Amino acid sequence: MRDLVLVLNFSDTASRTITRKLRSERVMCRIVSGSVSPEEIMEQQPLGLVLACGTENEISMQPHPALFDLPLPMLAIGRAADTMLQAMGGGEEEAPFLSGLMETAYSAHPLFDGLENGDRMVKNIHPWLLSASTRSICTCEERTVGFTHKERPLMGLQLEMEQSDMDASLMLRNFALSICGCSPWWDDDAFVSRAKEEIRRITGDGIAVCAMTGGLDSGVSALLGHRALGDRLKCIFVDTGLLRENEVNDFLSFYREQMGLDILCVNAKDRFLSALQGVESADKKRNVIGLTMQQILTEEKHRLGRYNALIKGTSFNDIMFGKGDRRPQLAEDVPLMEPVRDLFKDEIRRIGNFLGIPAEVLSRQPFPGSGLALRIMGEVTEEKLQILRKCDHIFREEIISAGAEKRLWQYFAVLSPLPGSENQTAVCLRAVHASEQNLAYAARLPYDVTENTTTRILQEVPQVQRVLYDLTPSGRYAGIEWQ
Repeated sequence: MRDLVLVLNFSDTASRTITRKLRSERVMCRIVSGSVSPEEIMEQQPLGLVLACGTENEISMQPHPALFDLPLPMLAIGRAADTMLQAMGGGEEEAPFLSGLMETAYSAHPLFDGLENGDRMVKNIHPWLLSASTRSICTCEERTVGFTHKERPLMGLQLEMEQSDMDASLMLRNFALSICGCSPWWDDDAFVSRAKEEIRRITGDGIAVCAMTGGLDSGVSALLGHRALGDRLKCIFVDTGLLRENEVNDFLSFYREQMGLDILCVNAKDRFLSALQGVESADKKRNVIGLTMQQILTEEKHRLGRYNALIKGTSFNDIMFGKGDRRPQLAEDVPLMEPVRDLFKDEIRRIGNFLGIPAEVLSRQPFPGSGLALRIMGEVTEEKLQILRKCDHIFREEIISAGAEKRLWQYFAVLSPLPGSENQTAVCLRAVHASEQNLAYAARLPYDVTENTTTRILQEVPQVQRVLYDLTPSGRYAGIEWQ
């Protein structure tokens, strides 16, 4: 086991920010639930723990009662520091919270090596009552905002770790390297080497199988398996008939022909269309697609014969937002490997670049497992799919032609009947940015893009009578789709 720091998640935003900062310092870290048990923590053999929370809200869950008894260095951030202090017999004074630009002073402590006193923007600072076992190590306007245990390496800070905060990066680096004793070994080459070693160890002399979705997560996972096992990796890709224009050909051209992966492509277009016949609600579409995909993967598993391990493209976003276990998959009656499980999407793209995936594949925008089915209002038919593919392709072409694609998180078209008409069709264009607060908001596209897209759709797709643009904000991982 290589040197590792665990980040206990009491706030999604704070834990992601802290993890990215540590990894940028080449420190390997992994996010786990804030309520993780001491036994689960020690099984992973970390050299230290960071309790990640912001300062604006109470912590989202309570840590295990025995957490602070573990023989590990710990750094509690934000409101998690309040919880640590309470466990040591301290607490809060009843006084107004303070926010703003404040003079910050650091005591002599390894956590602050290389930092200088100065103004710092702070949020919701409240006075602490320190216990006999703790002492102050950081103050803002003479209020204690950082403490340490007098005998054990337990520290708490009310200061938030902002994304562009260089002082915060230095504090985290000092904690990991100087206090925990970690070595800075984490980089792309180390990750790939470690992933290959693990895949070889688990697979042994046998065969591994990877079900590829066409997305980047499973693509990078499959490439790692291919680098480790060569032709002992067998891949399955199911053509549902619900994918975008040219997507199947582009996928196979790159992964099979250019990268040399052994991919079995299952043509299941008619099967999915038949299963979706008469289905109009979003939930039923999801259920039908998921069940049909599961049936196909189970059938293909029997055709593959015996295999020794399964590779799955689970990412950390899947874990954080609860999507990993709902996806159809090959039966897990053999050891399961998830090479990119601990990585964020931007880190997966970086590993993909390291593995030689070209920019046009890396920049492929997220695509739902249900494909275009949820972007068609009402029943899914072959005619509607053809119309939507053309409109979506035109929209994507215009965005790319304008050089706007790099600034967008997702952009796509939705097909809908016009209200009050059975024979007229509308297309709605959707383009969104995403924020770290898990929100998505409509992009202000150049007018030329929407105008050119509208003109082309009305000219090239005569079945469409209206083109609209959706300005509705939504949750980043819920509400992007219309259904």
